[in-house]
Amino acid sequence: MLKDVQKILIIRFSSLGDVLLATPLIRLLRARFPNSQIDFLVRTEYADLIRFNPNLSRVIEFNIKHGFPALRQLRKNIRDQEYDVILDIHRSLRSRYLTFLMRWNPLSGTKVYGIRKNQFIRFLLVKFKINLYKKFYGRIIPVWEKYVRTAAPLGITAHEGQLELYLSGNSEPQLNKDLQKLLSEDYILIAPGAKHFTKRWPAKYFAQLILEIHRKYQLPTILAGDASDIPVVEEILSGLPSEIATSLAGELSILQTAEVIRRAKLVISNDSGLMHVATAFQKRLIAIFGSTVEELGFFPNSNGAQIVENEGLYCRPCSHIGRSSCPEKHFRCMLEIPPEVVMERITRLLK
Repeated sequence: MLKDVQKILIIRFSSLGDVLLATPLIRLLRARFPNSQIDFLVRTEYADLIRFNPNLSRVIEFNIKHGFPALRQLRKNIRDQEYDVILDIHRSLRSRYLTFLMRWNPLSGTKVYGIRKNQFIRFLLVKFKINLYKKFYGRIIPVWEKYVRTAAPLGITAHEGQLELYLSGNSEPQLNKDLQKLLSEDYILIAPGAKHFTKRWPAKYFAQLILEIHRKYQLPTILAGDASDIPVVEEILSGLPSEIATSLAGELSILQTAEVIRRAKLVISNDSGLMHVATAFQKRLIAIFGSTVEELGFFPNSNGAQIVENEGLYCRPCSHIGRSSCPEKHFRCMLEIPPEVVMERITRLLK
């Protein structure tokens, strides 16, 4: 076990949810090494998620738009820092490039530890539906715990996994008076987006759900997401009365969106980064899972979360990250979760 550790670097370039899932590791490292320098390397567009984390000494940003020359310079800068330990919890081509010489050089003073992704076991589950997770590990290991286990040589153990997201003074959304009034009262927040199609509950189901929420609870709905989510949000809103649902998709920064989530009475989300934002705030949450399953490690780990999924479907999971279309052409994983099922969970959480 390494004891004299003065400088630590964590590498996780992306994405939104994965960066938040690294916050238990950050917190446990700080508790173990209260006086050490703990830095975090992340892509620029996700830096705000950890910028105000008091357990970090420094956030190092990498702008992917600057390409390989910037990556090469970053590698030099990291070598010059002479970190005692680098925790590579991404293990991408970029992170391996940054740590390659240190990882295999016996004369290097830097110890490099990489996450174990269990790719073969995951391959068996996705391709052949052979589930060996519990056989090998006794239980399902969530992603946040896999990150923490990377630091086991430092004496870190995974005993709790609460996600954290620290907001700043400029997280307050700059909106018109009508929207500010809306945010000051009770509302439901829906995050209908996800990067991949098979992780998105159908837009028509969300629309039906919004109508039923308003009918039963007289609560307005706010739809959140980034610019890529605007098409699906517009599809949802196209048949709804304007007074019962409002879109903020593409209008806010990451932290401003987080603030809107923090204020919500209830959050409904697909398996996406905003689901993990809601988890960080311990919100009452309904998380809808389609093509992905618990074994992949991304289920929300908060007491207020309800999981909705089409359990026992023969073709799940069809991917560990989602697909652009259903490979079986039926999309039963989502289509067989009707709005009535989600509404029943809402009733359970709001009673």
